[in-house]
Parts: sequence; structure tokens; C-alpha cells
Amino acid sequence: MRSKLRRVCLASVWMLAALLFAACGPGLGGTGTGDAAFAAFGASAAPVCGGVVAGALACPSAPAGPPPSTGTLPVQFADAAGQVVLELNGNLARLDDSCLKLHFSGEFGTAAGGVQGFFGSYEIDNNGLDVLAALSAVPAAGGGALTIELHDVQGLPVVGPVLLRRVTVPLLAPNPC
Repeated sequence: MRSKLRRVCLASVWMLAALLFAACGPGLGGTGTGDAAFAAFGASAAPVCGGVVAGALACPSAPAGPPPSTGTLPVQFADAAGQVVLELNGNLARLDDSCLKLHFSGEFGTAAGGVQGFFGSYEIDNNGLDVLAALSAVPAAGGGALTIELHDVQGLPVVGPVLLRRVTVPLLAPNPC
């Protein structure tokens, strides 16, 4: 009898956990980190087309007023070797570094002091461990380029700084290292 009760309780806990976490996955328009990354960095969501990088993106033109909340049209940036690739679509970013086997996904936001970036998480070599991180991107001189850096929640550098130029022909995947 105790064994049956224990199984019922365990099954109930698993069902509750599945229901609670079902809306936090990447298939629902988010990054898969929910609000954890924004909370960890003290940030909140903001439209990327209102950020300092807007000039390097494909933001839809809007009449005077606030920037469009829909974000940028899809754009891609890559380093000279094509091994570090940044894709931006809407207010979301995906960074792939073939040498580090790193994949980052994040959403644009603003933190205390006006710090702007993409807040999300990265995974290395599809190991299943998501690490909270922030990707900063600033326009580089000459236009059509960004300098990016990825830092973990302790502020330790993970990637960069790396100069990325906007590509005219999108890469299907980063070039091998």
C-alpha cells in the first residue's frame, strides 16, 4: 500500500513539474530560459530597433515615435573566417561559434545603467547544460559591422571581443574550425 501511494505521489510531482516548465521551452517563441536571464542580469525586455545597434540591423521604418516592438528583419553577421555567426531576427539573437562548439540564444533587453544586450544562455557541444549569459553588441566603425562579447553572469568573458560583418549571402552554418 505504501509503495502504491509513493508511486502516485511521485507521478503527481512529475506531472506538476511538466506542466510548470512546459511554457519555458524554445519552441514557444522564447529562448528557453524564460525570465531567468533577465532576472540574473537585472534586465528587462526592450525592442532591439530602439537600441544602439539598430543602425546595423534591418529595422522596419516607423513614423516618429517609439521603435517598432517587432524588432529587426532577419540579418546575419560573421567573422572573417565564418566561424562565429550571429543571427538576429525580431528581438532574438542566436550566436554560434564553431571553434568553441558554443550556441547562445537570447532576447534583447536593457539592464541597470542603460546597458543593452541580448540576455539568455549558452550551451557548449550540446552538453545539455545551459549557462546564463549576456551578449553585448556595439556598432563598429564603417557601418555594417558589430563588435560582440559574450559574458557569463559573473562577468567572465566566454567569447570575444570579435568583429562581425553583416553578410550578404547567409551562411547555413558556421564554417568548421
